[in-house]
Amino acid sequence: MKKWLIPVIIGVWAVSLNAGLSFGIAPGATLNDSVRVHIVIPSIIGLYVSTDSVVFDFNVYVSNGTYPPSSFPAYYDPTTGTAENPNGVGVRVFSNSPTYTWHLETWGSGDFSTTVTLDQLEYSPRGAATWSSFSTTQTEIATGGKTGGWANNDQDYRFRAEADDEPVDAGVYIYYRLYAN
Repeated sequence: MKKWLIPVIIGVWAVSLNAGLSFGIAPGATLNDSVRVHIVIPSIIGLYVSTDSVVFDFNVYVSNGTYPPSSFPAYYDPTTGTAENPNGVGVRVFSNSPTYTWHLETWGSGDFSTTVTLDQLEYSPRGAATWSSFSTTQTEIATGGKTGGWANNDQDYRFRAEADDEPVDAGVYIYYRLYAN
C-alpha cells in the first residue's frame, strides 16, 4: 500500500486557505493569489495665496520723487509684493473634478481711514491691466473646471492716490474665497 500512497502524495497538490496563505509540494506545485487594490480620490479644490502682506510705502515714493504727483489721481505699484508676483500676490487654484465648476472671489475688510478708502486699492489679473476697485462685497474674479494641476490666478495690485488723502499708517485685509458647485 505504501507504493501507491507515495506517488499520490508527490503529485501536484496545493491548498489555498481563506487567509491568503497558499502552499504546495515542490516540485510541481504552482501557487497563485491576488490582491484587490482600491483607490479613493475625492473631488478636491485648493487655494494658495503666496503672502499675508503687500505694502505700499509712500516714504519710498517720496524719496524717489514720485509723490506727490504733478496731478491726481496718481497710481502706484506696491513697494513690497511677493516673489511670485512683485506687483501683487500669487494666487493658485486647484480642482481635480471635471464635473464641478470652481469660483474664485475676492473682497476687502473695509477702508484704510476716513479719507483713504478701500476702493482706492485696485486689482487686475497679472499683466492684464484691467483694473477693478476692491470693495467689501464678494466679487468673482475667476471661474473654471478641472485645472490639471495648480492654475495660476495671480493678482496685480495698484493704489490710486487722491488729492484728499491724509496721512495714514493702516492696513486692511484682502480675502480670497474658493468654492465649487
